[in-house]
Amino acid sequence: MKVAVVGAGAVGLSAAWALTRRGHEVLVLDQGAIPNPLGASFDEHRLIRPHYGALDGYAALVPAALEAWQRLWDTLGRRHLAPNGALALGLPGDGFAEASERSFRALGIPCERVEGPALAERFPYFRWQSGVWALYSPLGGVLFADRIVGGLADWLRGQGVALRPDSRVVALDAGTGRLELADGGREQADALVVAGGAWAGKLLPELAGQRPMRQIVAFVEPPARLAEAWRRAPALTHLASGPSAYCAPPLDGTRLKFGRGELRRPADPDGAAPLGADEPAAVFEPFRPLLADFDDYRLLGGKVCRYALSPDGERFLPLARDRLVAVAGCSGHMFKFAALMGERLAEAATGGLGGADFEAWARGEVPAAA
Repeated sequence: MKVAVVGAGAVGLSAAWALTRRGHEVLVLDQGAIPNPLGASFDEHRLIRPHYGALDGYAALVPAALEAWQRLWDTLGRRHLAPNGALALGLPGDGFAEASERSFRALGIPCERVEGPALAERFPYFRWQSGVWALYSPLGGVLFADRIVGGLADWLRGQGVALRPDSRVVALDAGTGRLELADGGREQADALVVAGGAWAGKLLPELAGQRPMRQIVAFVEPPARLAEAWRRAPALTHLASGPSAYCAPPLDGTRLKFGRGELRRPADPDGAAPLGADEPAAVFEPFRPLLADFDDYRLLGGKVCRYALSPDGERFLPLARDRLVAVAGCSGHMFKFAALMGERLAEAATGGLGGADFEAWARGEVPAAA
């Protein structure tokens, strides 16, 4: 089959990888460069962690996601993952960590509750408040995002896959497999895969319910006395109640990164404002009560990310009809599933997985399908 993949982020390139391995003819189109530095996939790192509160379906997919990543490492000949584990805070009056722990026990995901003096011994970069505990799982770590998309693009080129940068798709026909490009060109395929991230709703009305967002992250340098502890740190999520607060540790040459969900703002992905001079500090300052020696950190800068939230801010938005399969509403946590999602998109596009089954699986409704 000839399959056209629209979007060359981690999911689109992973779908192309899976399709190529299955012997299909693949065409990848992206409106920008490949890899595209404006896409959500292009950053130093992304977290992989099983902490999902009561969303058991997604927690159950994390072991399968790690297996899919291993298949990708086998293909690329290099592992772009630091398996340092993952940690979420148990905060007074906030049930996320408790719900995650119940989920882990039910699903057989290894975990450990860390409390009392052990907190400061194991995680000395935090200022531990009374009543706070931590839920650690070895099933997690940090994915090196830009290395992954770069490695995938290089491998696909080496396999002779057609990668078409600067080729914006403006219309498609799910019934016939036809694509129309902004430059007036057309492409015809037996099946279509759309992984357009924040731009997907512009192409498919059924995905217009997602909310494109402008997210800022901040990069910092830790104090010298904590540098080694930070290099051993796990992926850190749910560092505050409410909208997500997270941290990616400085592993394998990357910088220490912080992000906070309450600073997301709706934005057209084609018109998101550039990084403001004061925005990295606005991201980092709210972490002051959490971090030991806060004033000794040095702010290095920040980055604008183009994310897309599903209507509930959590579950992905999948779509399968006729010759088309798509996923959107990445909600800030798609990257950890990129290799696995690419494999499932490839199966659904070529008839190995039914459309309804794919949609239910992508919404996290059927853990057994992992």
